[in-house]
Amino acid sequence: MSTLKDVAEIAGVSVSTVSYVLSGKKTVRPETLKRIQDAIKQVDYCPNLLASGLKTNLSKTIGVVMWDMQNNYSIEVLRVMEDTICKYGYCMIVCDSDQSPEKEKKNLRRLLARNIDGLILMGSGNNVLSSYRNAQIPIVCIDRAADEAFLTVQSDSVAGGQMGTEYLLSKGRRKILFLGYDLDFDFARKRLLGYKKAMELAGLSDEIHYEILPERSVKCAMDRVEKLLQDKFDYDAVFGCVDYFAIGAMNALIKHGYQVPEQVSILGFDGSDMGKLSIKELTAVAQPKQALGKAVVEYLMRLIRKEKIQEKCVLMEPYIIERETC
Repeated sequence: MSTLKDVAEIAGVSVSTVSYVLSGKKTVRPETLKRIQDAIKQVDYCPNLLASGLKTNLSKTIGVVMWDMQNNYSIEVLRVMEDTICKYGYCMIVCDSDQSPEKEKKNLRRLLARNIDGLILMGSGNNVLSSYRNAQIPIVCIDRAADEAFLTVQSDSVAGGQMGTEYLLSKGRRKILFLGYDLDFDFARKRLLGYKKAMELAGLSDEIHYEILPERSVKCAMDRVEKLLQDKFDYDAVFGCVDYFAIGAMNALIKHGYQVPEQVSILGFDGSDMGKLSIKELTAVAQPKQALGKAVVEYLMRLIRKEKIQEKCVLMEPYIIERETC
């Protein structure tokens, strides 16, 4: 196995210079840095992070606790986070809480036992965050309800709900059915609020119609719309609180002979890649996945470096992805 000494000899520098460069404690001239990087590749040097961690008290590891790993949008953001974490020279350990507060607490204990340097809480968990207050490591949340104890990075769900509704109104739609999710979740409440706000501003308070679904899945939405179709379906648009709901509604409507978007427009929320795989490519309010994934890691790294950050909640603007369903 190659050593720091091997790298130093090939690069023509001292062992301490290689060590400082790898730890980020010292900058060198670009040509020297390139010789060190080339030497590392040549001998396939792998630093002993455990030994390094004993000296610096840093494990170079970030823990990520996900609320629901089956959420396609969350997986797409996770990819961005991993790329960004790697660029900082860290690795990532991911735990899935499977929508269980108890499992989430167990995941936290397991990660803390591994001496992680920082923690990212990802997803829309509706449990109280009090169990994290004594963790004594930097913590940043993404797509969670804002909490004064932790910096939170999220897209603006109220603005997204309003933006999506106004987009449908601009298409001449007036009878818009909103398919919402469990209102215990912050994002679900806010997206419904944005929908209501847009309808009221358009003078359509009497046309506010929404259904709250218990499960975030395509099948759940499809079953609910199937049930509505058995009675009287009097809507010219469906706005899904998440992409899953929009796709489920579209499947049910097309199955029953409705033309999308000629008769009924369908709009999702998230802008996940699965929207490209539906019967018709899904138009959606998209969350800025790249910006969110990068920002949450960059804020965490600043906290690890003990920088002071004034922000408590960082909101990012969603946008419309126009495809085939509106």
